Amino acid sequence: MKLSCDAAELAAALAVVSRALAARTTLPVLGMVRLEANYDRLLLEATNLELGIRKPVRAEIAEGGAIAVPGRLLTEFTSAIGEERLDLELHTPGFRLLLRTASYETEIQGIDPEEFPPAPTADGGEQVTLPADRLVDAIADTLAAASTDEARPVLTGVRLSAANHRLTLTATDGYRLAERTVAADRGGKLRATVPARTMVEVARLFRSAQGDVEVILAQQGNQVFFRGSEGEVSSRVIDGGYPNTGRLIPSAWTTRASVDAAELNRRLRALFPFAQQSANVVRLTVGSGAVGLSAAATDVGSARTQLDADVSGPEMAFAFNARYLLDCLGSAEDQIDLELQGPLAPAVVRRPATGDYVYLFMPVRYPL
Repeated sequence: MKLSCDAAELAAALAVVSRALAARTTLPVLGMVRLEANYDRLLLEATNLELGIRKPVRAEIAEGGAIAVPGRLLTEFTSAIGEERLDLELHTPGFRLLLRTASYETEIQGIDPEEFPPAPTADGGEQVTLPADRLVDAIADTLAAASTDEARPVLTGVRLSAANHRLTLTATDGYRLAERTVAADRGGKLRATVPARTMVEVARLFRSAQGDVEVILAQQGNQVFFRGSEGEVSSRVIDGGYPNTGRLIPSAWTTRASVDAAELNRRLRALFPFAQQSANVVRLTVGSGAVGLSAAATDVGSARTQLDADVSGPEMAFAFNARYLLDCLGSAEDQIDLELQGPLAPAVVRRPATGDYVYLFMPVRYPL
């Protein structure tokens, strides 16, 4: 292997794939990054056997070849070089990687790339294809609702369901639920629960990507792949039946308030420091063309605000965990509809402009 590339580009790519390196492991190879030079690119790959990330880097290839080297060492070194031209050359036997720039000459001891875990394959699996920005937006809309409680592993993932050229992402932690449906350009049917940490890496990899992303479920149903021009993320799926969340979403409401999402977000953030002193509880009142918010903390103080809203239905009060609504509003734009059925029933947030999003959160028992 012999090639030349931009050190800054290599460092940026290594920062991405190194997120799949195993933090603590008895298998040293899981702390390695595999480098493979082929045609006009250098392909980087890292895995912890649960999550795998592959990313290409532009390079001038003089000779093909492959090696696996300590990932964190190579990442830290290349990130310190800056914008210099970097030459890489593999010396065998011994699998030594030589790195040269105008300022540095470095040697890193690697291992035979055949010792690196083989990448899973997606051949023959069901898949859907959609624009990268559409997938990233859907992840942003749902990820916060995934659980962090490992006692219920299936809820720590995001449920992907595809049919009829539509892909639906669903997440719930038992106290709230987020669901976003987006159009897919091509594809069949697939159902899989993907770890939330995998979805974080998918959003990170494709956030600025152009073109489409293929979402592929392996034929055996145990691996999912997200593949696009920026690279590939592969992951094991979470076993177990995902809850039937469709029955949890109310089909009717008693009181509805249409309100500016950005303004509600700003007002709620101003009250949040007071809510933090009382388990994040905020009291919401709807009526008379306005939505009121208030928070109080013993021995600290209180805060209240009121903003205009288009209200339908009788006046109603509702107490909730402010963090739940803030997580929803962070990715909202324009107007939202806040639908209530009573102080002890879940509240529902919808986006009337698109109709492809629903967010449900439970109330808090609190004196109203």
